[in-house]
Order: sequence, then C-alpha cells, then structure tokens
Amino acid sequence: MKRIIPLVALVALFGCEQEVVPEASAATCAPAAFQQAIRELRNEANRKAFTQACRSFEKARQMRSWEFKPSSPDRY
Repeated sequence: MKRIIPLVALVALFGCEQEVVPEASAATCAPAAFQQAIRELRNEANRKAFTQACRSFEKARQMRSWEFKPSSPDRY
C-alpha cells in the first residue's frame, strides 16, 4: 500500500498534463499570435498539427473571399 501512493501521485502529476493545441481561427493564426503559440507548444507533433490547421484555415478563408470581376465586353 505504501508503494502505491507515490506511484499514483506521479501518474496524477504527469498523466494529467496534456498540452492543448489552440483552435485555428483568425485570432490565433495571425502572425504574432501564431508565433507565440508555436513557441509555447512543447510537443513537435502539436506544433505540426497547429501549423497545418492554420494553413487549412487560411486556405479556406481565401476560397470564401472573392471579388466581382466583370467580363470583358464582347467584340462581336
């Protein structure tokens, strides 16, 4: 019983400390916030996941934004 308590305490300390990857949004993917979030992430896999999520967010935002461009006048 005396051996189990320190083991449980170690698991509680290190097992619950999971790094949370920020959600990709306009605020978190802005250049300054993105660099800060990358610096705070310790796990390389989490850095790659966040980078990929921001790239996907930016690509989706570019696809949604459009500008009306009228066609050239007919020359017939």
